[in-house]
Amino acid sequence: MIQRKPLEYNEYRMLQERAKIISTALGRHESKNLVKVTFPITNYRKIGINNHDFYYAGTNIFLGIVEEVLLDTRKMFPKNFGNGNAVSVLHALNKNRFLHTRLKDAIRIYGNENFIWIYDNINNDEENKILRLDLFRKLDKIPHKKRKWDFTGGLFHALKHFSIDGEALSTGTDLNDVPNIEHVIYLIIKAFFQDAGNFDAGGTIYTVLSNLNDNYNLKFIFYFEKNTGVYFIKTIHKIRKKLQL
Repeated sequence: MIQRKPLEYNEYRMLQERAKIISTALGRHESKNLVKVTFPITNYRKIGINNHDFYYAGTNIFLGIVEEVLLDTRKMFPKNFGNGNAVSVLHALNKNRFLHTRLKDAIRIYGNENFIWIYDNINNDEENKILRLDLFRKLDKIPHKKRKWDFTGGLFHALKHFSIDGEALSTGTDLNDVPNIEHVIYLIIKAFFQDAGNFDAGGTIYTVLSNLNDNYNLKFIFYFEKNTGVYFIKTIHKIRKKLQL
């Protein structure tokens, strides 16, 4: 059961303090001259999942795309989705909600500090996990495919493995229907904070298997940045369950 809840001002104030600390630390680690540190209270979301409250907050661009723009764009430009090219998706988004006359500059804006922080509580204790979900971490050229690029990391990479009404939500063609884009964020939150996971030998890759249905699990792969304690989503995809003999 997932429920949207009103955010209290005290929760907002404490989460703002968490955002300042972690954003500053990550920006310093990544040698960024400018980072987005805090957000207005209207950019915060509070949701209940399995009787536990979670919070996320981010940029206007990220929230706008998730809550409205992406689905509108998919309806307007269906051929720009599911064709294996990240630039095609971003081109459609820029045509729907104009950011810049030059597509190259629009892509730079989408990829520059457009994200949400996700929290499972309002306290700033060191042991508390925090997850950052970018629109995408970067674009990578697809080898041997002329002028085709792939989303690396972030929400747009994860969305290549999901659909709505059988229609692609990003570059991929996987049929894995969800009711809306926010639901993918809820799945990420549940897997990361509530389901059991395992680290690889190096302690930087964190993997979670969550039940999807009788035949499949969802496999979530996160990257753990040890210097700042921040986790990032690398990918999500469904895998067939092993037969029990």
